[in-house]
Amino acid sequence: MRRRQLGYLMIVLLVILVVVASLAAVLSYLATVNATSGASHLGSMLALFQAESGLEYEQRRWSQNLNWYRSANDPNPSIAVAQVLGTGTFAVSSNLPATLVKTAFSPVAATLNVYTTERFPASGILQVDDNVSGAGEYLRYTGVVGTTFTGVTRGQTVGTVNTTAGVHTRNDTVYPVTILRTAMPANCTFLASIQVDANSKFLNAGTLDIEGEEVSYASAATVGATTTLSGVTRCLGLVSSVAHAVGQPVTPVLVGGDSADNQVEMLSTGTQGTNIRYARRTIQR
Repeated sequence: MRRRQLGYLMIVLLVILVVVASLAAVLSYLATVNATSGASHLGSMLALFQAESGLEYEQRRWSQNLNWYRSANDPNPSIAVAQVLGTGTFAVSSNLPATLVKTAFSPVAATLNVYTTERFPASGILQVDDNVSGAGEYLRYTGVVGTTFTGVTRGQTVGTVNTTAGVHTRNDTVYPVTILRTAMPANCTFLASIQVDANSKFLNAGTLDIEGEEVSYASAATVGATTTLSGVTRCLGLVSSVAHAVGQPVTPVLVGGDSADNQVEMLSTGTQGTNIRYARRTIQR
């Protein structure tokens, strides 16, 4: 009987040892996972802090420049330079959605002199002045030399919108123009996405004008010659909308109807070890 009891106790002891060892292994695994998760979360938060610090740095720099659109540059380099902050870095780039006429522009001029052509496509379509139903016009250009658009053809028709060559004075706004590639129905329904021809001057998020209708979008992604705008909200400030056909002109504007020459978009990348976070902000002068 005593031998049987000892054998039974040995089995119980072995089971207990196995259970204890399993619990220890599980606890060790959970501790490792928690430590890794905690470190990853901390790194991610620090990277976000770096990105947001970059925006604050850039906004302060822009606030010291009262002539945003009279700079020969955008006015940032095309490639953002990483700057050290604590144990991480941030890199900030900015984009202005327009420029200004630098020299008065007659109805027969074949070149357009502006303050900056940086980030405008090498050829394309421009809108000069805010209102194409008034003094504004569309023009096409075939090249860029310094701060001058060359090979200019005046008073262009884009889609079904007709314009006439006119006189444009110094400091009139010059907008990039792209082309709608997704037909839009005559309603104010939210759209998951629409597509336009890619244009390097357009902001990654903002507001567009399509035949007088303001349309906002939350993000943009470009593949090849096409940009997909996502999170599209229609009829801003309107009760109803008209249909927009493929081929209609698209120009940038500010939310609230202000001139786009008061807007700059900043994109900041924060890096902390292997963690990378992004932050974006659009500010007005």
